[in-house]
Amino acid sequence: MKNLALALVAIALLAAAPFGLGGYEVNVLMIILFYVVLAVGLDLVSGYCGQFSFAQGAFYGIGAYTTAIMSRDLGTSFWVNLPAGICVAGLFGLILGVPALRLKGHFLAIVTIAFQTIVYLTISQWTSFTGGQTGLSVPPVGPVTIFGVTLFEIASLRSYYWLALAVAVVALTIAWRFVHSRLGREWIAIRDDETLAAAVGLDTTRAKLTAFVASAAMAGAAGVVTAHALRGVTPDDFTIWISATVVAMMVVGGKGTFIGPMIGAALLTSMPEFLGRFAEYKMFIFGVLLVITITVLPEGIVGRIKRLREG
Repeated sequence: MKNLALALVAIALLAAAPFGLGGYEVNVLMIILFYVVLAVGLDLVSGYCGQFSFAQGAFYGIGAYTTAIMSRDLGTSFWVNLPAGICVAGLFGLILGVPALRLKGHFLAIVTIAFQTIVYLTISQWTSFTGGQTGLSVPPVGPVTIFGVTLFEIASLRSYYWLALAVAVVALTIAWRFVHSRLGREWIAIRDDETLAAAVGLDTTRAKLTAFVASAAMAGAAGVVTAHALRGVTPDDFTIWISATVVAMMVVGGKGTFIGPMIGAALLTSMPEFLGRFAEYKMFIFGVLLVITITVLPEGIVGRIKRLREG
């Protein structure tokens, strides 16, 4: 009950935040929400299930391009594109999860990096289908109607922020349910000792594939909302640097802790705002911070706090 109360208070504060902030600050908060979904999604497959992945940026892009292409070719609305983007990204997550049944450690990491590279090259070079380097424009979400009655319109920055918050709350709730279910315990068992987990009868194949699908689906949802909020997509929005940044967020915050990736996402997304003229070196700074974290705080910020409390 205590955790639920804290979560409700946090949601209420985030929902009210746009009323006291300017447009720039609201935009930063919205980006933080996108990265929170990406980082927590990655944490399911890497932090809990123990499978290395550097492809979260690819799934993010797949969701975004799904809604862009469907809007252009089929004229479908956001409410159709959102589940479609989730399903398409989840399907690619299933495909990428297959090598995880045979590969481990850095071998699996290399495969996910290759997948990320293939997705980037596809969306940047298949000009006739994806628009190439020019990208694609995406229409606004527009009015939300029920039985012909318009309830509200999603067009302003604040309305997109609330949409992003709603999607993030739903995604994080589902992720939390996964983590605290039997499946979540199976993930942890596989992470700690996959051979032993299989020996005691756990279906490691199903568990690992489910982790990849859930992680990819969350990234796909974030991609759909991002595409509509930014009114367009380009390949450079979904490079391997996005995947590397999400990995850094998970590790710095504390993988396998659920709340850790959220803190890492908020910290690393807002950090460039405080770097001033050094913001252009943010990837270098992220890299240094990641190395320091792995060396000094291998369990991340939240992991260290938990260890200090237990000690």
